[in-house]
Amino acid sequence: MYRYTIEPMSGQKAKFEGDTSVKYQVTRHNTAVATKHKKMKDIIRTNLEYDEAAALIKIFNDREADTQKRRDDKAQQDNMS
Repeated sequence: MYRYTIEPMSGQKAKFEGDTSVKYQVTRHNTAVATKHKKMKDIIRTNLEYDEAAALIKIFNDREADTQKRRDDKAQQDNMS
């Protein structure tokens, strides 16, 4: 499963969450147990305003939740068979 976060671009420091004087990047963290040997963090989008990054994260997290629900439903269906 993935977790998406907003981070300031490298070399920039936000004074507060949503600081408009800073550009942001969206990163994806792999939270699966089997990722011990894989890259744990991927940069998805860069050079974004905070509002754009927040909107992207909402879309990605909603999509991830839908996918997880489908996986859980399929696993439950397979267990009943």
